[in-house]
Amino acid sequence: SPKDELGRYDNETQHEVTLTKGYWLGKYEVTQAQYKAIMRTNPSTFKGDDLPVSTSWYDATNFCAKLTAIEKAAGRLPEGYEYTLPTEAQWEYACRAGTTTALNSGKNLSNVDKCSEMDEVGWYYSNSESKIHPVGQKQPNAWGLYDMHGNIWEWCLDWYSDYPTLPVTDPVGPAPDTITQCVIRGGDYLISRAQRCRSAVRVKRDSNSLTGFRVALAPINRNMTILLTDKVNLKLIWIEPGTFMMGSPEDELGRIDIETQHQVTLTKGYWLGKYEVTQAQYEAIMGTNPSYWEGANLPVENVSWFDATNFCAILTAIEKVKGRLPEGYEYTLPTEAQWEYACRAGTTTAFNNGKNIPTASQQIKEPCPNLDEVGWYGYNSDETTHPVGQKQPNAWGLYDMHGNVWEWCSDWYKEDYYSISPVTDPSGPDTGSRRVMRGGGCGTRSVSCRSAFRDYRYPISKYYDDGFRVALTPVK
Repeated sequence: SPKDELGRYDNETQHEVTLTKGYWLGKYEVTQAQYKAIMRTNPSTFKGDDLPVSTSWYDATNFCAKLTAIEKAAGRLPEGYEYTLPTEAQWEYACRAGTTTALNSGKNLSNVDKCSEMDEVGWYYSNSESKIHPVGQKQPNAWGLYDMHGNIWEWCLDWYSDYPTLPVTDPVGPAPDTITQCVIRGGDYLISRAQRCRSAVRVKRDSNSLTGFRVALAPINRNMTILLTDKVNLKLIWIEPGTFMMGSPEDELGRIDIETQHQVTLTKGYWLGKYEVTQAQYEAIMGTNPSYWEGANLPVENVSWFDATNFCAILTAIEKVKGRLPEGYEYTLPTEAQWEYACRAGTTTAFNNGKNIPTASQQIKEPCPNLDEVGWYGYNSDETTHPVGQKQPNAWGLYDMHGNVWEWCSDWYKEDYYSISPVTDPSGPDTGSRRVMRGGGCGTRSVSCRSAFRDYRYPISKYYDDGFRVALTPVK
């Protein structure tokens, strides 16, 4: 919410969110009749077929899972979609329906306690007579959704955490490894004042508590969170297969000859680490921390190519034993093509925020504001690594693809490889003496942090800004 909105709470930090995929959302809160039809029970205290059901977060997600299975068996489930709770971002986007005001009617509150503006759109403590009401009796929003304000709190998919301050794409909240409270939205009929029913209000509630929910039919979220220990997890972003232009155009400032632009098609999807591997993650798997700069959330560095591939091999073995390894996949380093495809996330510019190096002097001698947005490099890092995830992510939700630490790729390096490489699923030369590195580090110039820039090291090399990012890819 904006800072001047009447009734605003501190946890409503306004920030830019982009939702890249469409979805369906229930016109009404799930009713008791609908819940009984799927679950064969009704946990609500106040009974009534047209009243919204009240249930735990776990039972709400079970409802969605069973509905998905039923509709899939009946042949009615759109391919690539599933029934689920809406994310917090999906909920607020749908609630607002294009509005930027406190309520989705396009109006703000005249009073934080009782007000006519709230009376129009929802049931709250002042007009409900302490009773929950049948769905759909108040004014809908511009997209035809009812009861987004008041009547009953609604579970979201997200576990609760503070908002980010930078722009984000398709946010899903934190991993639930150490969290017991989920997000609820919308306010309720019993104790919520008008202030608590605003579009931006976010509240946390124990996942075993009882409240309402609204179903979403959304694209299957293939992103994964792997628990390495009870306190350390590894987040992976699903990367859809596709075609892109690898290398740099001839007019890109800072370009070098080995970046010959050519079309590449990746035919198989894969997962890539949301962040560079941290020291906490490395130590959880390897039992050691070789880093020059120490810090749990700093990227691990001072690792050789062999160290990085050993990490991946051990992680593969662990996840296979635990039964969590997708069939036909293994943890490994990304190929050079997989790395650049994921880094670009659809962009064709020098950096993955859609921007280039503006002037020749910013390649080497001066700071580059366009790079400052997305990466730590020689002019803004104090030549030290920084905790992962502090800069702006790319459109696919990947952080630190520019700067912070160089990232090992699986490929052998060959200067003229682009002129002879396959156009489909290239995996690098068959032999060589050096391995590819990508992305730039905390001590490098802006020109070396470009999406297309290629560097190399001997695989036994170890430097203070050499790290890696894991991929979960089809077994070669």
